[in-house]
Amino acid sequence: MPINSDMHLWKADIAQSIDFYNDWFLRFAPATYRKQRFLRTNDPLLSELEKKQLAALKRWLLRHGYNQIASDEADNFSAMPPGTFTIPITLSVGKKQISVKTPIDCLVKPLRTSKPGRPFVIEIKSSGNATTTTIWRRKEARKFTQLKDCYGENIGFILLFCGYFDPGYLGYVGAEGIDWVWEHRLGDLSGLLVGDNIKQPTSKKR
Repeated sequence: MPINSDMHLWKADIAQSIDFYNDWFLRFAPATYRKQRFLRTNDPLLSELEKKQLAALKRWLLRHGYNQIASDEADNFSAMPPGTFTIPITLSVGKKQISVKTPIDCLVKPLRTSKPGRPFVIEIKSSGNATTTTIWRRKEARKFTQLKDCYGENIGFILLFCGYFDPGYLGYVGAEGIDWVWEHRLGDLSGLLVGDNIKQPTSKKR
């Protein structure tokens, strides 16, 4: 069952995610621009925000009993011990005859899951406007297809959102079988990565 398939929650989640993004923007954007104004980069703000999201994900995993391992220890999914993760990692994706290397933000081997040995790929996504998400639609669907082509239907794919993600985008990725969580509610990961039968600590915004 997808984590966020209930469309009745989307409006409130989108509004809260935008507030989360705007709050960060107002507090950190000026400093980020000053720090990187001489660097040639497309969007230093989104880069910094995605670093923050990745750090929040790492804290959540460590707090829930996970151990971080080096990326070279995660090349073989089946050899990854349950309850481990690596950030970041480069994986081969696509059909074996024409596979390509692609960067992955986070690879997780759950503590327990209904599908033994199932790994999860978590990709960080932050957006300052709806135009960006329109560009991403086919990109994420293609990456998920390439992952399944290479590693089988068992692999899980989750997007971690912060910022502007409209209902049209959510509907599109959901129809492609892609699941997602919001940075303001990371506790939604518990059902997939920890287990519903374990009492969870109260989640925090940051």
